[in-house]
This record gives sequence, structure tokens and C-alpha cells, in this order.
Amino acid sequence: MSDINITSGYIARHTPQGEGAQGRDAAIVDIAQDLLLRHLHYAGILDSLAFKGGTALRKLYAGTAGRFSLDLDFSIADIGANPDDALTNLITSVDGLEIGPFRYGVSERRGKWTFLYSHPFGGNVSSLQSKIDLTPPPWLEPIKRGWRPLPIHQQYGDPPLPEIKVIRIEENLAEKIARLNRTTTARDMYDLYWLARNPTIVGNFDKHLIRRLAILKIWTDANGVHASNIFWRPGHEGPPFISEEWLRDRSQGDFDINDIGALANPTPTAKELSDEVSKYYSFLSDLDEDEKVLSSVREQDRPLALHCLSELPDKRLVEIGMY
Repeated sequence: MSDINITSGYIARHTPQGEGAQGRDAAIVDIAQDLLLRHLHYAGILDSLAFKGGTALRKLYAGTAGRFSLDLDFSIADIGANPDDALTNLITSVDGLEIGPFRYGVSERRGKWTFLYSHPFGGNVSSLQSKIDLTPPPWLEPIKRGWRPLPIHQQYGDPPLPEIKVIRIEENLAEKIARLNRTTTARDMYDLYWLARNPTIVGNFDKHLIRRLAILKIWTDANGVHASNIFWRPGHEGPPFISEEWLRDRSQGDFDINDIGALANPTPTAKELSDEVSKYYSFLSDLDEDEKVLSSVREQDRPLALHCLSELPDKRLVEIGMY
């Protein structure tokens, strides 16, 4: 890595206008993440991982039009890969690393890992961090995608920001839809809102595939699936998927719009978010017969769930002894 040129002036220009200290901190983290991800790619650490979540959406799809996202979410890229090895390689590669003006550290609490960012630009340095989430492999084959170009990238020097593995946009969407079946967060609402409003950037969605993936993820959240040495563990008790409930008006106290804060500019109102999500994702009410059965999240429907998983595109779950 050479010729990295990050100054307070460049950070100020990368900060959303009028967003103050919170926006400036988010801009610093965004830059530190870019440099870290580039380093991890060229060091081969990301070979075993697939990028996902809100940060992946901002960096690889939305650019300045998306929200700043502070967390770093990954999936194990390959079915059957050892997640402990991938996590160990990631943590040891980051702890104590120095790239340009940034020094990186790690912390662990109750099995959850966080990356810490130190920098010379003043402000509340101790609070700059990214929570790390490492989940089992995606059900669809990851793709490669490059960064959405931003002016700040010109200050990163060489080598260029690379294409990195990322989960398919349909699967990223399905995971957000499944999470909104359990709890409403402003960030997930905003990401679904932005994706619905920007088809020219993200491409045409396969709505049937999104719905099928979402129903299967909701079922798996409740019941779990094993394949090879990989576990998609049950983490949540229900609820069943009821399309009328999912598509309800969420603007009256379901979430705090201030949770988006300076991370998106401009920030839509809660009503705008709710109306747009309900309108665009109305296809979630068009369940086929298998999806109607699985939407009840009953353990007794495991054979159907496994069959539907084995029939997904790319056939990643066909020959691995799912149970």
C-alpha cells in the first residue's frame, strides 16, 4: 500500500453536509473500512469470506446515495469451510495492523468481536469501531463486485480497490426481509427503501427468488439446518410469516427514524420509508403453495424445506447431506 493521503480536509469533504460530529465519525470509519478491506483482499484473507449487509450495499452498490454503515458483516464463502479458521485468520490479520493514518485493533465480549480504529484526526477516537458478524455460507454462489466510485478513493494510492466476493443482492434482501419479520430496524427499512428506488444501480430483482429465500430463511431461523460441518442454527422462535403483518404501516412507533441519524443524507420520514417498503415489496404476499406451508415455520415441514433449499439456483445445497 502506498501514497495514502488522508487529511482532515478530505474527511470533511467525505462527511455528509450538515451532519456534524456523528457524520464525521461515520466518514472516518468508512475510509478506515475501505483501506482495511483492500488490505485483507490482497493478503488473501477475504478469499474464504463473502461480504454482506448494509456496509456491502453502501460500498459496492449505493456509494454516496446510500447510508453509512458501521458494521462489517461476512458469510463463510464455501459450503463445508471451517468457520473457526476463517474467524481466526480475520482477527489475527487485523489486530495491530497499521494502514496509512489508521491503526486497527480488536476486542471481544461474550463471543462477539469488534474492530477498533485509532486515527490522528481528533474527536471521539475511542468510540470508532465496527461490530463483526460472521455467518454460515450463503445459499447462492457469491459474486464479485467492485466499489462504487467516490472522490475519496483517489486518495488511497495503490493498489486499486479490488472486486471482492459479495453475496447476491437477492440473498442480502431476503436476509433483511427475514429480520424485519422479527423486529423492525430503521437501518433495514432504509436499505430496503433505497434498493427499491434504485433499480438502475442494483439491476432487476428476481422477486420470486427473493420471496422464496426470505421464507426459507424465516423457516431456518426458527428450526435450523445442518449441512456437512456447517450449521444454520435456529436463533429465533417464530414468528410465522404473515404477509399482511409484514406489509403493515410501521411508521407509528415500530422504529426510531433517528437510528439512521447522520448515516443517510437526506433521511426520509418514517411514513415515507414504511409506505415505499409496503408498496414495493407487496410481492411478498404472492406465496406459492410450498411457501404457504413453510411460512408457518413448523418443524414438521422440514422435508419440504430441505427440498426447496436443494432446488435453489446454483444447487449449492444438493449433495451435502442436509438434515
